[in-house]
Amino acid sequence: MTKTTFDLLCNCIGPSLSPDVASSRPPVPTEKRIAIALYKLATCAEYRVVGETFGVSETTVHRCVYAVCNAIRTRMMRRYIYLPGVDEAHDISLRNSRAHLVPQVYGAIDGTHIPIRPPAEGYRDFVNRKGWPSIVLQAVVDDRCIIRDICVGTPGSAHDAAVFTTSDLYRFPERHPQNPIEMEGVQVPLLLAGDPAYPLLPWLMKGFSGPNLSEEEEVFNLHLNGSRVKVEHTFGRLKGRWRVLAKRSDIDHKGEAKVGVERQRAAHPFACVPPLRSRPWTRRKWQTQHSK
Repeated sequence: MTKTTFDLLCNCIGPSLSPDVASSRPPVPTEKRIAIALYKLATCAEYRVVGETFGVSETTVHRCVYAVCNAIRTRMMRRYIYLPGVDEAHDISLRNSRAHLVPQVYGAIDGTHIPIRPPAEGYRDFVNRKGWPSIVLQAVVDDRCIIRDICVGTPGSAHDAAVFTTSDLYRFPERHPQNPIEMEGVQVPLLLAGDPAYPLLPWLMKGFSGPNLSEEEEVFNLHLNGSRVKVEHTFGRLKGRWRVLAKRSDIDHKGEAKVGVERQRAAHPFACVPPLRSRPWTRRKWQTQHSK
């Protein structure tokens, strides 16, 4: 993460992380709190390792991670994560149509598994089809890999369709932008592209499935997958840059869901830059201060 991006994040959430001036000991500066949380989220290092790196206790690292995530949720959620309006959705659909020849697609939906440390009670509910415990993170992204909607926290054993039907995206379809166009006498609404696991809805398009597809159906699937694959690219970038979402960490499973939400919400303005571990100027800065 560059210094400019780090300063931008500090300006966004810094007011919610001001240190307690009434403390008997010198408080941890706001910038250092944010740096500690970013380092933990980007590397998935143990609390002990992060504490030794920044010269603080494990308890302080724990508090910083949760405080920063809560600050991102309260101060950045509605500013950066939202479904596009009618005009923006129309522009996205035009770009998708030019690139993949499928009209009216303004986003792609899919789910991914986040490894967790499951609770002792109800452990089997969190074991996914691959045999390891996780929670499901569902996201909607546009053609530029910008996250538009998320739903996270469902146990890993749940099917994608079950996660979808419990999300606000399904429960409140009026949230979707409405701008139908007429094609060959048929009103075609704005659509999301999903894989065959999702139900076929007036605003959700999925490809054909089955062993004996015609040539036309295979061609349609090919073009639709061109739009849908953007969500998989987004998950890959997100997990590559914030390793806490890709590796089983020492964060509690309930906290892991919150971390997933906050990192997704923060990913909108910051997903296009490497994480803190790639350019550790902040780490060196605090190490230099503590060595004095």
